Amino acid sequence: MTVRAGVHENTWGHIDINVSVGPIVAQARNILPFLIILLVIGGTVLFAASCKGSTVAFSNESQVATLSVEVADTPSEAAKGLMGRDTLGENSGMLFDFQEDTRTAFYMKDTRIPLSIAFIDADGKVLAIEDMEPFDLTRVEPPGPYRYAVEVNKGWFERNGIKPGYRATIDI
Repeated sequence: MTVRAGVHENTWGHIDINVSVGPIVAQARNILPFLIILLVIGGTVLFAASCKGSTVAFSNESQVATLSVEVADTPSEAAKGLMGRDTLGENSGMLFDFQEDTRTAFYMKDTRIPLSIAFIDADGKVLAIEDMEPFDLTRVEPPGPYRYAVEVNKGWFERNGIKPGYRATIDI
């Protein structure tokens, strides 16, 4: 490159920046909004997929009560449940999804938190609600086959007016 009178000479005289880069910049400006939208949606989907938490909403004609639940989705997580924990958030719980109808009973071995449990059929109907005391080995059995069980702090269902016959909408 040579300099004459303070002006740089383009030694690549055959390349015109405006002609070669201009169309690429114009095309990038047209595509950029779509790329940003794609990145935002993709990030949201990936974030949602990485979250293990889910919700259960209990409802009748006049009210809805919603819980944030952990999902016990492996046999070892279902067997452990809430054992060994000292606390459970006010509107939190644990959802057990047995993938098919079951008659599995629950008990409170090594569970320090007083709990209430709702047994829910595959259609989302609450079949029964039972209270359970810490460390009690008495089997709590459902009245019949059910697919889901939700454990919460003792009295949560009562405080929120949830009774057998109500509907549960489960978002796993």
